[in-house]
Amino acid sequence: MTKQQVLVVLKTKYFVLPVVILFVVIIVIGLYYSRISDEIILPDDSSYRITGYTDAVDGGNTEIIEEGIKDSAFYYRFQLKKGFVSPYAGFSIHPLRDKYIDATQFNRIQFCLKAKGLDRLGIGVYTVSNYSEVVADNESLYHSYLDVSDEKVIYSISIDELKHPEWWEDLYQINETNKKKPDLSKILHINIGSAYSPDLNEPKDLILYSITFSRNNNQLFLWLGSSYCLFVLVLFMFSYFKIFAKKKVEEIMVSYKPVEFEKSNSNTEQKCVDFINSNFQNSELSLELVAKETGISQRRITSVINEQFHCNFKTYINRIRINEAHRLLSQTDLNMGEISYKVGFNNQSHFNRVFKAETEMSPSEYRDNQS
Repeated sequence: MTKQQVLVVLKTKYFVLPVVILFVVIIVIGLYYSRISDEIILPDDSSYRITGYTDAVDGGNTEIIEEGIKDSAFYYRFQLKKGFVSPYAGFSIHPLRDKYIDATQFNRIQFCLKAKGLDRLGIGVYTVSNYSEVVADNESLYHSYLDVSDEKVIYSISIDELKHPEWWEDLYQINETNKKKPDLSKILHINIGSAYSPDLNEPKDLILYSITFSRNNNQLFLWLGSSYCLFVLVLFMFSYFKIFAKKKVEEIMVSYKPVEFEKSNSNTEQKCVDFINSNFQNSELSLELVAKETGISQRRITSVINEQFHCNFKTYINRIRINEAHRLLSQTDLNMGEISYKVGFNNQSHFNRVFKAETEMSPSEYRDNQS
């Protein structure tokens, strides 16, 4: 593969046009997703309600010591106590204005918080149930964990990390065959609470500064970039072989070399082929002229050309002419106009069109590739 051949491929419209179109499409997709604004859930006390909960609904004795808004953050102090087998407490965020939180455009949830007396938190996202036939309260729980510290930190969870907890799957008999993805367009509420903690009867603080649905586009951009590069490479190789690979057609020689063809048992039939090979330079050469000079009918001449060379009369003559043009382009310094007339074309533009149709490159490109 030469530099000149690479330039020929890069200039052809069959390569440039698809590459440019796909590039524009990828840019549009990238701009669309990069312009998606974050959805801030908290602090926004006008659109969302935040309330505390404990294991009291399961017969537990966990106590809420204090809860409320302090310095634009939700402050929650509680004390885990014996009662329920695994004491818990936390708070729940519900939308006020809309019935649901729509997070279909996002792929992660960010939490800015700090915790005292807790090493781990459970994050629960409740959506409208996809299992209405088995879930009585019409909610589906998707869950993950956060390892936290007593410092104010922004934590991030990929939405893909949210899964049904095992106890929920056991309760509603959900398995791999009927497991469904969450309906992110209909999030009912978000819970943040303590995970298992052995330290009972000690006050624990949980301070939440913000919750934000956001979008990380790194994986999307990587996929788009990789797909684009692969497409360009495949298209380039396809275009290269389409232009430069040798065609599997019969070589048609002219009178200065032996003509390659399937020998006919009829000298009369061969007579028309010989006449064409000897007179292809004549721009007036036609089926009628060959028939007149050889005494063979036009129908028979057409049949002989098709049987031996698998093409029609006009294509056969053009291939001979282009084959001779190849030789003149590579072995002489004749200009394009001189060559076109010498091989039988009565104007250069027609020669250029036929040459490109046969070789998928212009005569000048062909000559450049021979150097």
